[in-house]
Amino acid sequence: MALPKIVMRGRKIILLSGFKDASDDTGTRRRSLMVDAEDKLRQAAKKNPDAVAFGYVAGEWIASA
Repeated sequence: MALPKIVMRGRKIILLSGFKDASDDTGTRRRSLMVDAEDKLRQAAKKNPDAVAFGYVAGEWIASA
């Protein structure tokens, strides 16, 4: 899965890193996404409301674009 988009705070944002395909772990056919430190992502999205992309670097979500 390349550059997934999720809806956060009513906007679509792009995840550059910090995610993995959950179907790999569970063996299910349905596609789902596991996001690292989702609570920190929500905080970063609140701090940077204009950002459209985020990356997970050194344990923190960083607004990228």
